[in-house]
Amino acid sequence: MIVSRRGDRLVLVRQVDHQTQCGLLAEAWGNADFARPEPYEPLVTAAAWHDEGWRRFDDAPEVDAEGSPIDFPDLDRSRHVALYAEGIRAAVRRDPRAGLIVSLHGQGLHEARLGLDGPPRPRERQEPAVRAFLEEQEVLQERLRRQIGAGPALNDWAWAGFRLLQAWDVLSLYLLWFGLPRGRSGSMPQVPRRTGDPGLDVTIAPAGESACIVRPWPFAEDEVRAPVAARSIPARRYESDEDLRSELGAASWEMLDVRLRRG
Repeated sequence: MIVSRRGDRLVLVRQVDHQTQCGLLAEAWGNADFARPEPYEPLVTAAAWHDEGWRRFDDAPEVDAEGSPIDFPDLDRSRHVALYAEGIRAAVRRDPRAGLIVSLHGQGLHEARLGLDGPPRPRERQEPAVRAFLEEQEVLQERLRRQIGAGPALNDWAWAGFRLLQAWDVLSLYLLWFGLPRGRSGSMPQVPRRTGDPGLDVTIAPAGESACIVRPWPFAEDEVRAPVAARSIPARRYESDEDLRSELGAASWEMLDVRLRRG
């Protein structure tokens, strides 16, 4: 669950609705300056399935010790890797190439996004459950590479695809969580313009309460709509998981109509 505070209300977005928004961003991506890696459809699938493992948790959210809904980065690491492993298996069943990208994403969540955020934490300092997950993903990735056809072309495609998924993920989280709701700017590092490209940083800046400016512009159209389903509840202490679930069950679903605009 993605939780953001707006005045005296909490806006909650399920991870599976966030991934749907990422799929919309992936479908809108690409222009003369930002070419789509080929094949591209597996990357759209990866965007739309990269958080599938959260579905059961988001349907039965929990509160922390202070009575607040558990925000997605605060979930216990052992539970976090378990739900990501489940989601990765679902992506692999849907498409091996998409599964490879989603597996790299799951690994990157615990290893500084595979270097995009600086040097990763040494494996020996990771929790045992996280180390086991990372080792499992490396084995899976090797199997998928052999299945698809290992080689430099696949490596270049996967690295470009991984970085695109990071861009869509960060952009969605900017719109829903750390950036736009707080009126802050942000950036997406090393966004590839083509397969084999080292990439460049793309900046994001607020343009009102429900829109942002993206520079340089990576989409086909001059404006992109990226609506996402959400629910709003009072920002109060919830006495139990059941109290939170009852409040959410009574809340109306709404569509947050956020937009991205050319700088």
